[in-house]
Amino acid sequence: MSTTTATRIERRYVTAQGRQVHYRVCGQGPAVVLLHDSPRSSRLHSPAMKMLASRFRVFALDTPGYGNSDPLTAPEPTILDFAEALGETLAALGLERAPLYATHTGAKIALALAARGGKMPLLVLDGLSIPDAPAPESFISAYMRPFQPDASGAYLAAEWVHVRDMLRWFPWFSHKAESRIAMDPPSAEWLEDYGIDLFSAGPHYSGAYAAAMRWSPWDDLLAVKVPTLVAAKSDDVLYAYLDKVPTDRNPMLSLERLGSDRGEWLDWLAARLTQATAAAAPPPAQDNAPRGYVDLPQGQLHWRRGGAQSGRTALILSAPTTLEALDWARELGADRPTLVPDLPGFGDSDPLPEPCADAMADCLALLIERLGCGPVDVLAIDLAAPIGARLASRHPALVQALAIHGAPPLGAAAAAAMLAATSPQIAFDPHAGTHLHRTWHMLRDGQVQWPWYGLSQQAARKTGVVPEPMAMLAALTGVLKQRQHYGQTAEAALRACDAASWAEVSVPALVSLGGDPSQGEAAEIAALMPQGRTLQLPADRAQAAPLLLAAMGAHLAVAS
Repeated sequence: MSTTTATRIERRYVTAQGRQVHYRVCGQGPAVVLLHDSPRSSRLHSPAMKMLASRFRVFALDTPGYGNSDPLTAPEPTILDFAEALGETLAALGLERAPLYATHTGAKIALALAARGGKMPLLVLDGLSIPDAPAPESFISAYMRPFQPDASGAYLAAEWVHVRDMLRWFPWFSHKAESRIAMDPPSAEWLEDYGIDLFSAGPHYSGAYAAAMRWSPWDDLLAVKVPTLVAAKSDDVLYAYLDKVPTDRNPMLSLERLGSDRGEWLDWLAARLTQATAAAAPPPAQDNAPRGYVDLPQGQLHWRRGGAQSGRTALILSAPTTLEALDWARELGADRPTLVPDLPGFGDSDPLPEPCADAMADCLALLIERLGCGPVDVLAIDLAAPIGARLASRHPALVQALAIHGAPPLGAAAAAAMLAATSPQIAFDPHAGTHLHRTWHMLRDGQVQWPWYGLSQQAARKTGVVPEPMAMLAALTGVLKQRQHYGQTAEAALRACDAASWAEVSVPALVSLGGDPSQGEAAEIAALMPQGRTLQLPADRAQAAPLLLAAMGAHLAVAS
């Protein structure tokens, strides 16, 4: 296939009926829409998007509850609920008349929409389950056993066994010879992406999955009034259902049997989508969205905002994850608007090609400027403290005040030792899933000791508590998404924690004291900054937040 473009895939959000829907988009030309199966996300379609990008403007959506899309509110949503949500998303994007490709779970959702007034000029369903009767509830309950994060991390082993068994048996819990799936194992890259999607969906992974098992598409196949092509590759577990497509009862239906070669499949898909295309419509602006991306020269920076509707924005930074930043945002948000970015190389923010503290500070400056929320107050926590300092020194017009809550050591030898140990390489383990456990324990230990690998009594944190399981899941997933880059911010910060860098901070600055090992050099750091002073804060964040805000206001008044 000649469509080997290197077009960059961009990620976006659109709001549909109050829900944020995440999607990927790339390419030039008429618009086409891709839907994934469960428990995947639009990440599944990234390779196909790049191959199609020279012919089409390709939109790949995250189904509600999957990837980064908000879940539906119904406790047990049906395929009709997902179909309605899909229609709302397509309308919000101006893509109601774009041809649509959908696979497995996505195929049932798309077909349900098409049969109820869908306006797409062509619907391509790749793998459609057409059982004689919906699966019994006992089977669905066993197959969709809950994804339940727990405080001990025991669920990590259970979920990895689940992932591996789903690729070997159907159903995955029937470990019999006759239940073995006749397919070769996927590549390690595919398996890693599948794990990321599963953990991104978390407790919502079964939503569309279970809805599809409960839904028979038979009536929709008979009722659909848009051209609908049903196909499957020969190695698809749903290939046999092609025999049941009622092409003799609905002239809008056609079917095709495909081989297993992926290159031939891409050629086929491009040819079919070319038969019916529509012009791409620009997405509406999302000025007040709670999550979004800022486009930077080297990629995209993902952010979250919330809190109060008025007041000066508090930009909150933590590394290597957003665990601490989001905790502080919940406390400060009662009085201030809050902004928490995924720093480069973590979560949904692209890594920097040449990471350093100054480059990261410049990225944050662009974020503030693009969102129009400056000047901001900056709260920089622990390993992110030098990044906040560099932002304040390089872009003082964008920073009203700086607060430091923990920081790396000033001494070159201590910083070098921390640099060597703080962000270990985590190898993906397709067999036993040990990468999950290593990451989870590293993140958990970082909440109760400083540094995370510290074993002495002196390393015990006074402010640290074990995070809630869902918060740990979010941080873990953020590292999994950027396994090879998650340490960029910490490493850049540890190269910029010298006395000279702190001395360049000219804005009013507070450095917290509290007995935590990360605050061991708070007085020295405060003394290095021309307008720096220390502030005693209690360990409890709920008690510390109002004191911090009051102290920042008072310090600003004195400084002015």
